[in-house]
Amino acid sequence: MIPLAVERSQVDGCALLSVEGELDIASAPRMLSALNEAFSTLSIPLVVDLSRVDFMDSTGLALLMNAHRRVVRRGHGFAICCPAGPLSRIFEIADMVETLRVFPDREAALRAATRPAAI
Repeated sequence: MIPLAVERSQVDGCALLSVEGELDIASAPRMLSALNEAFSTLSIPLVVDLSRVDFMDSTGLALLMNAHRRVVRRGHGFAICCPAGPLSRIFEIADMVETLRVFPDREAALRAATRPAAI
């Protein structure tokens, strides 16, 4: 198992959470803590970059769905960067690509997060 690491930064007017490792039931508390920390001071759009995530289960997907809902309810944009591959397939199967605004590269996700989203 690859431990989960989450780095928080700010890029192009967006809060950015860069995630690395495996996002699953075992690492969910770490991801939830990082998301809660980001929410505590969130005043700009949020982008979650999953480019370096090797595996994600339904727990990870549920965390991201909840994060989207929390951010949008605060009136901020939200997007996910997830390159094409097995991980992006999870969003496709769950029919969450459009809802969660999943994009294959960080630049597209950053652009999308700055546009209004529906709840």
